[in-house]
Amino acid sequence: MAVLWLCSCSRFLSDEALLRNEYGIPVSAECIFSKVRPEPTGEWFGREGLRIHMVFQLNEADFEKMVSKARKSGTWRPMPIPRDFLMRMGGIRSSKEGLKRVYDMTGEDLPEEGSVYNPSEEQRYERFVRTLPLDVAHGLYQCRSAGNDIMHARKTVHVELDRDLNDFMLAILDLDKERIVIKVGTKY
Repeated sequence: MAVLWLCSCSRFLSDEALLRNEYGIPVSAECIFSKVRPEPTGEWFGREGLRIHMVFQLNEADFEKMVSKARKSGTWRPMPIPRDFLMRMGGIRSSKEGLKRVYDMTGEDLPEEGSVYNPSEEQRYERFVRTLPLDVAHGLYQCRSAGNDIMHARKTVHVELDRDLNDFMLAILDLDKERIVIKVGTKY
């Protein structure tokens, strides 16, 4: 009964509550960092370009349970995250191709590659990775995506990527600091 209530009211849960539920983060874990943009409005629309960065500090026992479960699942990989995986997770190539299509449709010349109006793949990649918590040297990561409505739709867990993603939830278990770092991003 409680599960049905939770599912039917998920649109009204906070981002923190949704992420705790998504990753099974216990209530005893303290949210020590939270940055959300744009903030929830309570309405159905209006969170285009969603960016969330949350960090949960776990006690030793809860963290060990979480790590054990992650290792057994086979869906968490050791850090560092491979470059090609990050390129696809960030949708680097598809966003470059999308820009070219826009200019083709308008009949205008594509701005010079590397300019502010047409960043190179490398520039796009560097800008994307600067937004991620990749400074964890000893950890495990997992990436999930929904395709749309990342906070409420059913997610797919990606061990490998063969296409660019439209949205992502990246979770990193920091084995040294006993915390889970979660980054959410959308292109819609």
